[in-house]
Amino acid sequence: MSLELVPRTQSRDVSGFGVFAHGDAGAAHVMAHRMLDEERHELGHQLLGAWLDRHEGAGSDWTHLQWHMAVFEIAVGRWDAALDRFEREILPVATSSADALTDAPAMLWRLWLTVPREVDLPWEPVRSTAVQNLGKHDCPYVELHCLLALAGARDVETLDHWLRIKRGARGERAKLLVRLVAGLRAFATNDQALAASILASCTPRIAELGGSQAQNRLFEEIADYCWQRATERAAA
Repeated sequence: MSLELVPRTQSRDVSGFGVFAHGDAGAAHVMAHRMLDEERHELGHQLLGAWLDRHEGAGSDWTHLQWHMAVFEIAVGRWDAALDRFEREILPVATSSADALTDAPAMLWRLWLTVPREVDLPWEPVRSTAVQNLGKHDCPYVELHCLLALAGARDVETLDHWLRIKRGARGERAKLLVRLVAGLRAFATNDQALAASILASCTPRIAELGGSQAQNRLFEEIADYCWQRATERAAA
């Protein structure tokens, strides 16, 4: 049975965010979150890897489990395995459907932040899907990840267009999203000091837009990267 046809139930991660928890796949998902929350990456890599080897699937939940596995692979030093998993299990979904709108940009960023050598990562197809989906989903967290794809691809023109449209946004979540995108735009234009300042001020509030602790840790990592680059530039 497709994971998408199974009724959804939820558990909670360490931050209180509801995560898919129904059935065998849900149990694997809850386990993956627990391992990430507790930073038990080796064990998570072992357990989720064994589960995936015994199962097949499709749809957004299956793709998300592949995202979790790639996160574990990066954490245990298997970057090339994570890239292979992304290209084999996540990228095809991202280019053919809306089932990886958060997972594809988030994983590309994780791969980019930890890249061990010069590699051309496939930003363009993920950016293209993101552009096609901007403004089409009533979820600020999905919108944020579409914009995250644009920043990773250095698509400043589309980021500027989005910011112009959202000028004067009302509501705290809408204002937070605009602020985050301003930080991502600063990154895309190589203004790392500004990006670090904006993103660091926003990361404690990311959960207001959605996402688990495991997902939202990425934004802290981006802010840390920007601080490091800005500090190195100032010292040069």
